[in-house]
Amino acid sequence: MLDRNTSSLRTLRPDTDFDKSIFWFRDDLHQPYAITPMGMTTVQSHHAWGYHVAAEETSLPPSKGGHVKIYKGRVYLGFALISDEAEIGKRAEKFGQLVEYCIEHWDEYYKGLITEVMKNLDTLNGVDTDKLIMPHLLEHLRRAEALNRRHWEIHFKLMYPADAVYFGFEEFCNKHGLEEKDFVIMLRGFESIATQTDEELWGLAKYAAECGLKELILEKPAEEAFAELKKMEQARPWMNKFNRFLEIYGNRVVAAHLDVNTPTWLEEPVPVIDTLKGYFPRMDSGWDFFESKQNIKQEREQAIVDFEASLPEEERETFRKLLKAGQGVYAFQEDHGFYIDQGSTAALHNAVMACGKRLFRRGLIEAIEDVVYLTFHELMEVMQALVNNEKCAIYHYSALVPNMVRERKEDAKMVQGLEAPLTVGTIPEKMTDPIGIKVFGIIDDVLHPKGEREVAERMEGFPGSPGEVEGPARVVMDYKDFQNVQAGEILVCPYTGTAWTPLFVKIAGVVTDTGGMLTHAAIAAREYNIPAVVGTWNATNSINDGDIIKIDGNVGVVEVLQRAVH
Repeated sequence: MLDRNTSSLRTLRPDTDFDKSIFWFRDDLHQPYAITPMGMTTVQSHHAWGYHVAAEETSLPPSKGGHVKIYKGRVYLGFALISDEAEIGKRAEKFGQLVEYCIEHWDEYYKGLITEVMKNLDTLNGVDTDKLIMPHLLEHLRRAEALNRRHWEIHFKLMYPADAVYFGFEEFCNKHGLEEKDFVIMLRGFESIATQTDEELWGLAKYAAECGLKELILEKPAEEAFAELKKMEQARPWMNKFNRFLEIYGNRVVAAHLDVNTPTWLEEPVPVIDTLKGYFPRMDSGWDFFESKQNIKQEREQAIVDFEASLPEEERETFRKLLKAGQGVYAFQEDHGFYIDQGSTAALHNAVMACGKRLFRRGLIEAIEDVVYLTFHELMEVMQALVNNEKCAIYHYSALVPNMVRERKEDAKMVQGLEAPLTVGTIPEKMTDPIGIKVFGIIDDVLHPKGEREVAERMEGFPGSPGEVEGPARVVMDYKDFQNVQAGEILVCPYTGTAWTPLFVKIAGVVTDTGGMLTHAAIAAREYNIPAVVGTWNATNSINDGDIIKIDGNVGVVEVLQRAVH
C-alpha cells in the first residue's frame, strides 16, 4: 500500500504478467532516495513518457523506451526490448539515418531542440508567481507540467542519437587500439553551461578575497556568514555580483535528482556560500581554475595529434568527422543536465511551491513544502476548486487533504527502513544494452549481485577518469552534506549530477556507487583532471568519513588503506 499511496497508476506489481516479464533496475543514478507523490506523478512520469515518445520519433531499434514505476518507495526502470527482428531492422535503418545526420550536423540538431527548452524556461522563470491571481496560477502550474513533459521528450530525442554517435566514435578508437579511458581525453575541455557556472563561482571567491570578505566566509557557518554579508556596507559590491550570479544560474535545484522537493539556489543560496568556502584553500595552494582548464585543452589537442598520426592516411578523414561529432555529443552530456534535469525540474518545483504557499495560507497543509505529498492531479483538483469557489473549497478539502498528507509523511518515514532490491523481474544473464552499461553502469556483477550491503576493503568499478590519489574520504549522501566537503578530500557518494559540479573544484577524487563512463561524475572528473572510479555499487556502504582510501582511475579500483578512528 505504501507505493499505491504514492501513485497507484505507477506502482510496480512484481507478480503480474507484464511486470514479471521484464527487467527492472533500481534507478539510484537519478533518484537514490524515496520519491514523493508529486515527484512520481510529474518528473518521473515525464521521464518514462520521454523515453517512449523519443524512441518512437527516432525509431530507436532495440526498444520502445523504458518504463518507470515505484516499488518499496523507490524508483525502478523497466528495460523492455523489442523481440521482432523485422521491426528491429526497419527501425535500425531509420535510426541509422538520424545518427548519420547527427554525425554531420550535431550542432544544428542540438541547437534546434535545446533552444526550444531555453525559450520555455525563460517564459516560466519570467513569471512572478506570488503576484498571480488564482486562475492564472492554476494555468501556470498546468503549463509548467506540460513543458516539463515536453523537455523530457527533447532530452531523449537528443540522448538516443548522441549516445549512438559516441558509441560509433568508441568503436573507431577501439579498432585502432585506444581504450575508452584514453580516447575521452580527446573529447574534454570544451565550454559548457556547467563549467561556466563554476567559472563564475571561482570569480565570486576571488572577488570575495579582494573585498576582504574571505575570513568572514571561512570562519562563520554559511548561514550566519550570508546573513552578515547582506547587512555589511563593505560587502555591497560583492553582494551585487552574487545576486547577478543567482539571476543567471540560480534557477536550478540544489540536488540533481528527479523529484520536485528540493529548493533552488534562488530560494536557498546558502549552499553556494558553502561551495565558496572550499575554493579558498585551492586558491591558497596556488591552484588556478583557468590554468587547469588550459592544461586540459592542451592535453586534448596533443592527444588528438598523437592519435591521428598513428592512423593510416585513408582513415584520418573519418577520424576527424567522428571526432567533431564525438566532442559535440560529449559536451551535450553536461549541458542537458543544466537545462533539463536541473532547470526544467526547478521551473516545475517553483510552480508547485507557489501553489503550496496558497494552500498553506488557507490552512490546507501545515507547511508549504507539504505540497509535495499531493500528486499532481490532486493538486490540480484542489487548485481548480479554489478557483471555482474558495470558501467551499477550503471547507471541502479541509476534510480531505490534511489527514492524507500526514498519512503520506508517515509512509515516507517507513520507506526509509525498507530494503528495496537492486533488481526485480526477469533478470538477463548479461547486459547487452550499451546505454545500460555506459550510463547506468549495469554490468554482470550488478545483475547478479554478490551483496551491495557487504562491507569491502577493495572495490571495483569503471575507470571514470585517469589518475591515482590517496586521501581522506568524505561520504556525501545528500545535498545537505555538501557543506562538509573540504578541499583535498575524496568524495564518496551514491551519484553526482550537475548540481554537484562545484564540488569538483575542491575535491581530490571521486567514487560513486552508480553509473558508467557517461555519467556526470566521470565526465566532470575528466574536466577537472581528477581521478574517478564510478559504478562500484557498495562504496558508500564500505567507506566512512575520514577513512584513508586510494583510488586508481586508470583501472577502476578503490582500496581502503586505513580506517578512521571515530
